[in-house]
Amino acid sequence: MKIIPVLDILNGVAVHAVGGLRSSYQPLKSKYCESPCPVKISETLKSRFGLCEWYIADLDGIVHRRWNLNLLSKLAGNLGQLRIDAGIRQIEDLFELGSLVCTNHCIISSESLTDCSVLDSLVCMCEPSQFVFSLDLVDGQLNAPNGAWGKRSLIEIVEYVAGRGIQEIIILDLAYIGCEKGPGTSELCAGIRKAFPDLQLITGGGIRTCDQLKILEQSGVDSVLVGTALHHGLLSEEIISRYCLESSGNDSNTRG
Repeated sequence: MKIIPVLDILNGVAVHAVGGLRSSYQPLKSKYCESPCPVKISETLKSRFGLCEWYIADLDGIVHRRWNLNLLSKLAGNLGQLRIDAGIRQIEDLFELGSLVCTNHCIISSESLTDCSVLDSLVCMCEPSQFVFSLDLVDGQLNAPNGAWGKRSLIEIVEYVAGRGIQEIIILDLAYIGCEKGPGTSELCAGIRKAFPDLQLITGGGIRTCDQLKILEQSGVDSVLVGTALHHGLLSEEIISRYCLESSGNDSNTRG
């Protein structure tokens, strides 16, 4: 299992995401970088820990439809391939994002997607492996526009997405992000791993300790999104380095 660092960007700066309450997000105060500039933070952590895989949430795009295209392009140029959630709702958003879609992993999130039929069109326009699907939750309940997924259960949504050729799934509960609750998705992840052993499974939200990382690893998770615990120094540098080294070495996952 590996750690994937998180940057949430709002008004062009990195912010501390807490519980999905985006109107109250404040500029990020990182232990490792005095500036909330996303470029400086990412460069510092890349230099210190070798963190080259990143999850970027462009909240300006998700909330306001004002994408930080220049900033995202610069981050991709400095870091390599990113997983970018820019709040894709409709097919037309691909044209707004331009080359970022082709050169990075573009996240399609249940929170933003207006209808599951849009996903069908997206995977026909681009190689499905370019996309990552984010199953967004709030306290364990699906976070999506009304009617977007019909009456499908969470497992049935994952089945639908996997059937379209998407190979990587994020399970993200907004109620746990930036909070002290610990991860809230381990049971769901274990169920998805059992049903879909070949999917790349990512989760995040509320991770604070090495023991919590081990719980997720035992649930069959391939990667963990870490924001607050990384930027605030809640995980030791030894733990961060170990999970980063594992990302470039053997797969340590304990799939049953």
